[in-house]
Amino acid sequence: MKSELSEIRQDPVSKDWVIIATGRSRRPDEFRAKTKKKETAAADCQFCRADAFDNPEASGNVVVSQNEWVTVIENKYPLVAGDKCGLIVEKGPYEVQPGAGKHEVIITRDHNRSLGQMSQEEAEQVVAAYLEQYKALANHDCSRYILIFHNHGEEAGASISHPHSQIIALPIIPGDVERSLSGSRKYYEEKGGCIHCEMIRWEQKEKKRIVFENDNMIVITPFVPRTAFELRIYPKEHSAYFEDIGETELGALAEALREALGRLYAGLDDIAYNFFVHTAPVFERNRYGYYHWHIEILPKAPTPPAGFELGTDIDVSAIDPDEAAEYLRGVKI
Repeated sequence: MKSELSEIRQDPVSKDWVIIATGRSRRPDEFRAKTKKKETAAADCQFCRADAFDNPEASGNVVVSQNEWVTVIENKYPLVAGDKCGLIVEKGPYEVQPGAGKHEVIITRDHNRSLGQMSQEEAEQVVAAYLEQYKALANHDCSRYILIFHNHGEEAGASISHPHSQIIALPIIPGDVERSLSGSRKYYEEKGGCIHCEMIRWEQKEKKRIVFENDNMIVITPFVPRTAFELRIYPKEHSAYFEDIGETELGALAEALREALGRLYAGLDDIAYNFFVHTAPVFERNRYGYYHWHIEILPKAPTPPAGFELGTDIDVSAIDPDEAAEYLRGVKI
């Protein structure tokens, strides 16, 4: 913890600025979830009522794949759908194209256990479903970028409390991903290496912000966090493409994800969070070898962004990531 009232840090990839407000420093346990989740009983759950496992098609769901723990269905209310991509038209100063692509929902069987409370075998089946559907959607004609994401808790946008993830094939590369790719490429061109690998090496040397690691994966609280208790999961071996993980890496990723989410659950009273996979685009696949895929886990801040954050696009964290990591390392799951 520094003696200054605050420290301004810049992310070397996105070039975004963050303020670590040490002058407003709060104890880690003050970030525990302040509101209790509005739990939906299994009898009233949309996925449970639809019998998403034993008879999912009876309610009109289109099943994509299924095993004893995971069912993948097409989203009934997709953000994107169809294959009319590339039809870009100009409307005044704007470019517009059809919302083509694919949107699927990955549902786990147990209504009450989120990823942080699953067994290793169950978590591996979830990650395997991510990988299987990612590879399948890579063949969709409109896929330029595929996003895997998970919303946990009402504050994080989870409209259904039953644990589920989503995967979307988009005909565009999102702006946040473009900035991540651009920053990684610039570092590679200037320094001749991967910025993410360099960050991992530095974290392993410092040993302050590592929350968990196994032979293949490392979980850290980033030095420049976008929110308090942000976590990132990186493969230790350089890889640009999520879809290239093998069986060993899959098990290691499932373990790292369970550890990260389980510590947030136990240490911060089941705080709401979002997580997503950032990976190189499937479009022009051989172009992005300088990138390093990873998972970003963003707990919801105890207070929403206010005028300063919205007016400057500078995030503020009231806890040093070193302290956040120390606290989470001590959490029993």
